[in-house]
Amino acid sequence: MTSGDNWLKRLEKSENKSRSVSSGKSLRLSSIDGWTEDKLPKLLIVWNFEKTSSDAFPSITRPGKLSKKRDIEATVVSYEMFLITIEANSIVPWKGRISHQELVRLDWTEEWLEELKEVGKSLNEKYSNRPINFQLSFKNGKYLRLQYKIQNYTKLPKCPKEVSEVLSPHLDTLIGVKFKLKKDHSDKGGSNGWYDNEMAEWENQHNLKKSGILYVKRPNLDWQAYPQFSEGKQDYWSGFAIDFLISQEMPNFVDRGGHETGVDHTLDFTDHIPKVEDIMLSSKEKTGAHNFFSKLRKLIFK
Repeated sequence: MTSGDNWLKRLEKSENKSRSVSSGKSLRLSSIDGWTEDKLPKLLIVWNFEKTSSDAFPSITRPGKLSKKRDIEATVVSYEMFLITIEANSIVPWKGRISHQELVRLDWTEEWLEELKEVGKSLNEKYSNRPINFQLSFKNGKYLRLQYKIQNYTKLPKCPKEVSEVLSPHLDTLIGVKFKLKKDHSDKGGSNGWYDNEMAEWENQHNLKKSGILYVKRPNLDWQAYPQFSEGKQDYWSGFAIDFLISQEMPNFVDRGGHETGVDHTLDFTDHIPKVEDIMLSSKEKTGAHNFFSKLRKLIFK
């Protein structure tokens, strides 16, 4: 980042990541498709939540394994903003014998997993000064994947001051916001009401996840329903909820109309970039004032 960069003009993409305040500083990031040069520069906003999670239940699809602990309720505690650019060299590049586009079409095998682990570990060591590096697990269902992680996200370059001055007054209003879901499984013999551990266990046993209705509570206000939210089936739905609320209510953040790897919103700073005519007018005003005082000095000291 250089002092000459106009980030209100240059920065057009943003991505949200969420984490529990009870977890460490590491973050799982998206597929490497979300960090290619065409996705940069981008603003990365890390949202810190206090979460209530479900128990881990016996997996229906993976016998002998446990399910992920699902979000039950989440409260926004704080957020942090970072700038990811090509120039900062924060990302370990992929230099394997096969491209990522080819790799994701392949079924995983033990041979592939072993090769990718060796290559990923070698690249992480070679570019050890870059905080965004390869996660050394490569399964994506039956297919292969390459995914990034960061051990300590606070080491990323900070957001430029001119950007935070525009965004922070609006994003600050989300601190203290609570998220919950209501679901109705009565048509299948389940319960109807707030999503809780008991309902999460019932969904797991019957393999019947439902999105439900998102409810949002702002400090000192009642719960407000958002029936258009459609990601309540996700295990970590609270991260989708913050994306959704930003799209609905935050100025400068434009929804991109669907899932796009590595990008959640388009940033629009149009109202904060001085127009050419405004700059010219300001220049004329300064010139006029200068001429006025010059003439005044001549009259006084004549």
